[in-house]
Amino acid sequence: GLFTTGKLNYSFADQSCQNSTPSPYSQIDITTFMHIFPSIYGILCSVGVVANGLVIYAVAACKKKMVSDIYVLNLAIADMLFLLVMPFNIHQLVRDRQWVFGNFMCKAVVVVDVSNQFTTVGIVTVLCIDRYIAIVHPTSEKRTVQWTIIINILVWLGSFLLSVPVMMYAKVVSRQHLEVCMMYLDGPEDMYWYTLYQSILGFIIPLIIISTFYSLTLYHVFSSIRRVKRKQSVWAKRATKMVLMVIALFLICWSPYHVIQVINLSNNKPTVAFVYAYNISICLSYSHSCINPLMLLIFAQNYRERLCRKNALHSSQHSSKVTVVKTDGSSTTNDPNYRCTVI
Repeated sequence: GLFTTGKLNYSFADQSCQNSTPSPYSQIDITTFMHIFPSIYGILCSVGVVANGLVIYAVAACKKKMVSDIYVLNLAIADMLFLLVMPFNIHQLVRDRQWVFGNFMCKAVVVVDVSNQFTTVGIVTVLCIDRYIAIVHPTSEKRTVQWTIIINILVWLGSFLLSVPVMMYAKVVSRQHLEVCMMYLDGPEDMYWYTLYQSILGFIIPLIIISTFYSLTLYHVFSSIRRVKRKQSVWAKRATKMVLMVIALFLICWSPYHVIQVINLSNNKPTVAFVYAYNISICLSYSHSCINPLMLLIFAQNYRERLCRKNALHSSQHSSKVTVVKTDGSSTTNDPNYRCTVI
């Protein structure tokens, strides 16, 4: 069996190479392959920090925040926290897995890394439930900003509690005269249960919930269209597009990582191709923190409008009012208390 390292790849790659005893040519290939990742992670980190920063600013710029804004804000903060510790992982990759920041920072970085998975997936899941309530039960009195803040606090608390095993097993380990930060599990049984624990709670259950509630939401949307014929076809098209994008992004970024983690449980002699696939799957899971905000900035019209609001106000300071077109096609005056339309 191999060491499970959460999303951290360096210990896995090293152990994989030892167990599979590849040829010298293969070792050179893997070494060259691994040297690509610091640059890729550096790009993801830089773009992600800027994109998440813009999303946080766009949400903060709206004085009267709506329920979905709270979810988006927490999602951006979770991704930002993770991206801010990514340079530690990049540094270790550049130093050929040598960890120089001590045992405390090792635990802290791995906890942030793994808890980001639980926090992000948790917020996306409750956001899906919120979209269902907003569309199917729009008169619900429980859907308030205050309740949303409480729900997000519970998600953060839950992700912290789910990361307790990481605090127990993350440590600096001496391997081949190197100090390596990794998840050090005692044996195959611990690795087996930890992998299932991470995959079931961090992927399978959230995916079932997300798919169920988005399916129910789409069913309600298209049922409404049949009743009112073509009046809401544009709304249905947008809803369908956002649904497919959210689910597709979740699947593309996280499925490969969790599938390979489960396969790894019975893979005693991984091939070079398997090591490549494993590290690419980690890169995809990391990219989720970068693609999330980019998707909002590109496809959510209200956040683009908020980022452009100051420019619009400045260019029209001699005008009495500026008209802003909302996503539903109507218009509103540029009142500073204007509540922006959410996805």
